[in-house]
Amino acid sequence: MQTNPDQIIEKLETLLGKERSAILAGDLKSIGSIASEKEKLFIENKIAAPNLEALERLRKMVSRNQTLLAAAIKGVRAVTSKLGALQSGQCELSTYNKSGKRIVLGVGLAGTLQHKA
Repeated sequence: MQTNPDQIIEKLETLLGKERSAILAGDLKSIGSIASEKEKLFIENKIAAPNLEALERLRKMVSRNQTLLAAAIKGVRAVTSKLGALQSGQCELSTYNKSGKRIVLGVGLAGTLQHKA
């Protein structure tokens, strides 16, 4: 199926916008379905003479989304690492009490609970 190049570009821009919103919201399920929609759009359509300005817009949108995804993945890895360290007692957890005072909680290597103010 071949569609008007402008329609394909418009659909891609819409999908990339949805993808950005899903990334920012942490909606992994939507990110997967949007990726499938983009793949289907590329497979089913061929752009004979793409508009270079539109392609540049798409390139910027894709680049932005890649940067956001990389940051999200980095954040997930950091949380995973921190949770693993907390579970094994290798680090402390800093938090704040109701009055805004910073407190540090953690389990020492000897297995004793530590509270530092």
